[in-house]
Amino acid sequence: MMTLKRNLFALGLVALSPAAFSSGLLSGAPEEGYEGNIDLGYISTSGNTETESLNGQFDWVARASENWATGIQITGVTNSSRDQRDAEQYTFAWNNRYDISDNSFFYGILDYKNDYFGAYDYQAGAYLGYGHQVFKSDDGHLSLGFGLGYRINAVFIGRDEKENVLRGDLDFAHQLTDTARFTQVISAVWGEEVDTYVSKSAISTKISENLAMKLSYVVNYNSVVPAGAVKTDRTTTVGISYSF
Repeated sequence: MMTLKRNLFALGLVALSPAAFSSGLLSGAPEEGYEGNIDLGYISTSGNTETESLNGQFDWVARASENWATGIQITGVTNSSRDQRDAEQYTFAWNNRYDISDNSFFYGILDYKNDYFGAYDYQAGAYLGYGHQVFKSDDGHLSLGFGLGYRINAVFIGRDEKENVLRGDLDFAHQLTDTARFTQVISAVWGEEVDTYVSKSAISTKISENLAMKLSYVVNYNSVVPAGAVKTDRTTTVGISYSF
């Protein structure tokens, strides 16, 4: 029963849009103007299994100048079973990228994750790094980045962990067909107290000019967690995204 509830919850989540994915290295930022997407998802079941899931997401990436791109991502997810809330998570990320040559750039990231039922109450960080654009074409892109930062791992009970960290990023996309696209975004944060690895893999298929079906798989791993918490969270999502 619990497995079924979790699978229904996962299917209710709406996947990220690769065209305006603001938590990567902004490799897909437009040459001018802006791109974005709005995602909403809802699932309700009754009978032997009673669950209700609601989620939303907003992505926006803009070309502020010839060399500067900026983007934000805001997400929210709630889930309840038999009127009992068992999942609630909110995230925010603000990314900036400044190109210093055709293949090199500086980047900065501010991110925040509040998970009422996760390993930590919240995690927040600020990072600055140097990146290299390995390639970029109409068929896809690959960027790598490495930087330094500072992070807070707030626990529900006890003393919060505050640490200096190193960060690595990978941002990859490949056009499989005229309508299908694969994206892979990986981030690794190595801290004095906790190491965190996040992998986001997705395949999207356009069904119209502004709508796409999306299959996504996300893995979030923390090397150290409070007693009773699980180190690895995995989420498989299927959904529809509206782009603008």
